[in-house]
Amino acid sequence: MKTLIAALALAAGAALVPFALAQTVDLAAGTAPASDISREEAIAIARDKGMTRVREVERDDGNWEVEGCTADRKEIDVDIHRSNGEIVKFEIDLDRDDDDC
Repeated sequence: MKTLIAALALAAGAALVPFALAQTVDLAAGTAPASDISREEAIAIARDKGMTRVREVERDDGNWEVEGCTADRKEIDVDIHRSNGEIVKFEIDLDRDDDDC
């Protein structure tokens, strides 16, 4: 009986392998599908542009919108394309009247 249960479990697991592969690799094209960059990757890109304090991160219209502050307390907004990580908007508010920074 244990052998039958083990054999059925093995067969069920083997049947799921093609479905798992289909999700990670486009078998016809032979390539992995494009994936969105993570929230952490978007923050790292914003930090590379001078953001030292992150105030808000949200996904909107195919972009990561990262808002924060620079080291000299200027407000900075960086919008990053979710699928390729390209910066689509970069703004630094030169006024220092924003008390949030």
